[in-house]
Amino acid sequence: METVQTQFPSTETASRSARAFLRATLKTWALNGLDDVTELLTSELVSNVVRHVGSNIVLRAIHDDEQIRVEVDDTSASLPVIRHPRPLDLGGRGLVLVDTLADRWGTDLHPGGKTVWFEINARRASDEVHSALA
Repeated sequence: METVQTQFPSTETASRSARAFLRATLKTWALNGLDDVTELLTSELVSNVVRHVGSNIVLRAIHDDEQIRVEVDDTSASLPVIRHPRPLDLGGRGLVLVDTLADRWGTDLHPGGKTVWFEINARRASDEVHSALA
C-alpha cells in the first residue's frame, strides 16, 4: 500500500492545486486513465471545504493493487449532504457526482474535524481504459 499526502490553504486555487498533486501522484503510480474521474471527484471534495468550511485542507491518496482512495480532511464536524438540485440551479451537484462516479464514498468524524473520502476500483478502471484504447 502506498500513501502520499499534502496540505494547502483553503483558497480559490485549492482545487487546482489538488488536481495537480493528484495527477502527479497517479502518473508516479502508473495509473493512467484514472486521472479524469479521480481529479474531478477530488476537486469537488476540496471545493466543498473551500466553500463551506474555510480551513486548511489535507489531501491524501492511498493506493493498493485493488483501489485508489482519496481522502480530504477539514476541521468541521458537519457531515456533507447530497443535494438534489433542479436543472437550472448553479450548484449542489458535487456530492451527486461523487456518489455516482465513485465505487464507495463516506465520511469519518475524528477529533478536530472529519475526513471525506472516495474509492475507485483501480484494476477495473485501468482495464476499462486499456480496452477502450485497443
